[in-house]
Amino acid sequence: MSRNYEWYIKTDTNKYAGKWIAIVNQKVVSTGEDAKKVYQEAKGKYPKEKPSLAKVPTKDTLILGVK
Repeated sequence: MSRNYEWYIKTDTNKYAGKWIAIVNQKVVSTGEDAKKVYQEAKGKYPKEKPSLAKVPTKDTLILGVK
């Protein structure tokens, strides 16, 4: 599991609900409605890093886990 993913699942990202976020070094570096644009913006800011991309769920999103 990546450090960015671990950070994401433990962090309150409610203010980004419904949006895509790009995470670099455990920090949100770009947000928006278009995943490709968010990723490209993050890559432009941090060209040597590989940003993690996530769609932040809204309150009405159902997330199922499988064991």
